[in-house]
Amino acid sequence: MEKIFNLIYSSNQYKITRKSTKVIFIAPFVLIFVVAGILLVPLTRSYGFWLLEENGPVEMLTFIISMIGGVYGIFFILKNHKILGVGAIIFYSIFSFFLILIAMEEIAWGQWFFHFETPENWAKINVQGETTLHNLKGIQGENGYLRFGFGLGGFFGVLLKYFNRLNKINAPFCLISWFIIFMLWTKLDVLTDRLTLDSGVLNASYEMTELIELLIVGSAFLYLLLNFRMLKFNK
Repeated sequence: MEKIFNLIYSSNQYKITRKSTKVIFIAPFVLIFVVAGILLVPLTRSYGFWLLEENGPVEMLTFIISMIGGVYGIFFILKNHKILGVGAIIFYSIFSFFLILIAMEEIAWGQWFFHFETPENWAKINVQGETTLHNLKGIQGENGYLRFGFGLGGFFGVLLKYFNRLNKINAPFCLISWFIIFMLWTKLDVLTDRLTLDSGVLNASYEMTELIELLIVGSAFLYLLLNFRMLKFNK
């Protein structure tokens, strides 16, 4: 394990401590272990489902982190466009835009807060009757491919550090554990769909997806935070 941390920290362009690097690397494992433990223990199970339920604390935190990340990305681009270059500006702008899009989808474009009615024609084609895109018929339930794609993109993004022309957008190595988890979880989703499992276990597996979505936006925010820190210190 120490060899892995040495590899992660060997070319620390992000000016963070070795301890911080370790925390970032192991954080997703710890969070998944803790939440899974809460769901497995009968005494705390109801609390776990409350955390992960629709419009619950985890989903709200997903909204907050993705919105902060997206807005932070846009502001950094506007303030530091001279050190980015055209390619990086386009990439980070698209990345930040999608974070804001995810944030708005999490709160059904404000429907959570203002409780407005979904337009009738839209409600007919939305599985949950909300003003969201990811719950439209034909898309609902297929978001696993997006999670896998994000993990795969992040995994290859780590390798971009070896290409000089792309090193402004490469992903930090300390996030590779996050990306691997996203890909493996998608495979686990497919497996649970095919197996005959206890309804409680199956329900817990589905609910844990909310935590994975939180980790995805968390890794996206860390990606922006660390890369912008690197660009700032190495401009």
